[in-house]
Amino acid sequence: MRTETLHGFHAAVPPILCVNGGSNMTSMDFSSSPSLKQLVYDNLKERIINGELKPGTRLREEDLSTEMNISRAPIREALNMLERDGFTMIVPRKGAIVAEVMKEDIKYIWEMRALLEPYAAKESVKSIPPEKIAEAKNKLFIVLEHPEDMARYVNSDLEVHEMLVDYLENRFLKSTLQNMKAHSLRLRWAAEYDNEDTQAVIIEDATREHLEIIYALEKQDEDEVYEAVKKHVKNSAERLIGANYVNYNQ
Repeated sequence: MRTETLHGFHAAVPPILCVNGGSNMTSMDFSSSPSLKQLVYDNLKERIINGELKPGTRLREEDLSTEMNISRAPIREALNMLERDGFTMIVPRKGAIVAEVMKEDIKYIWEMRALLEPYAAKESVKSIPPEKIAEAKNKLFIVLEHPEDMARYVNSDLEVHEMLVDYLENRFLKSTLQNMKAHSLRLRWAAEYDNEDTQAVIIEDATREHLEIIYALEKQDEDEVYEAVKKHVKNSAERLIGANYVNYNQ
């Protein structure tokens, strides 16, 4: 069995397998491992979200194959997955490029967030363990003490929003929210995390809104949780629109 590597990760690639036995065995090629394909997808998506791969960057299969020390097949599949999920575009005679960050994307994504996240939070209220809520609350207080610590803020933000999704029973709603989270993170990274002039104010305002959500969760008040999340999503959109990040396209 040969192995392929992705940034130091060794993934076993199964050989050609045969089924049904005997002289009429059917060959099935599993050389493009689903796990390897997913690793490439996750790697590129993370780099697109955090801005390492800028909008308009060309993603050449040959270059990525050399960089990751793997064959082109899983890279091609990962690029198709990224296009499906809206992170790349396939351009004739150019191949895959990183999708632009459009201001209208804020409107579309936050419209969906405003519709779905408050409902999801309301549905999760009774399922979230009290210790998870307490842990998130403590981290938010630390963020308020250190608003200059962007990494701490990002982790606390993710923890609150993931907590509202992770305990959903509706797997279709969960999948939709997880995809929207990835896109919203990319937009927010462009406006919040890459804009030192507004970082501290955004961190303090957003963290206080997160605490309002936590207080409602502690009371297991479904209506209060719904309204707190709805308010937070609305304010988040306004903060992004007001950021005037230079890499947004109109």
